Amino acid sequence: MSTSTEPQPAFTGDVDTAMYEQYRSISSLAVTSLLIGFISLVTILAVVMAPIAIAGIALGIWAIITVRKNTATQTGLPLAYVGLALSTLALIAGTSRYVYEEYINLPEGYEVIAFGLLQEQPGQPIGQPVPDSALELDGKQVLLRGYVYPHAQKSGLTRFVMVPDFDTCCFGGQPKLTDMVEVRLAEPLSVDFSFNRRKIGGTLRVHTDLKKIEDLTGVFYELEADYVD
Repeated sequence: MSTSTEPQPAFTGDVDTAMYEQYRSISSLAVTSLLIGFISLVTILAVVMAPIAIAGIALGIWAIITVRKNTATQTGLPLAYVGLALSTLALIAGTSRYVYEEYINLPEGYEVIAFGLLQEQPGQPIGQPVPDSALELDGKQVLLRGYVYPHAQKSGLTRFVMVPDFDTCCFGGQPKLTDMVEVRLAEPLSVDFSFNRRKIGGTLRVHTDLKKIEDLTGVFYELEADYVD
């Protein structure tokens, strides 16, 4: 009596892999890293969003470490890598753009000043409306960075008020008197209202008496501008 052994079916590598993969899930950390990576790209346009990119980098690294430690149950390593790369790109590009715009891409012939020089200073005499630091700038060619204060007219502005920060621009009611500079653009310059920060250069005029302007209490500072960016 002879016996025969039936050949047993052999599992191919592809079948084994398919059976293995069906028990693995995509890491939620990896997916979140990818999502934050895309969101962080806004940092390229607004460096104030850099904390999102930094968080994305940290999350991407965490996701990569977690998926590598749990390869038996999790997938999504490529997603985590892409998320990390996007966040890193956003941080580098956003920071580089900020440095270029703030410190390199500046016109010649203007003294770059901050709004802080126009505001009240420690030890300023009582009753003196503007500080000495501002009086010293009277008649000088300066470059200021700031925001266009909202007006009824939104486009083709040749005369407007500039303020130092976004909150003052859009959410703070009327700004402080020393936070406002009336800008008068030389022809053919004009600007449209937006939430973008601008660089405006020209001759600064400092008044010790309040100058009345439409819709606002008045200003101490005027800028006869011949440069806008």
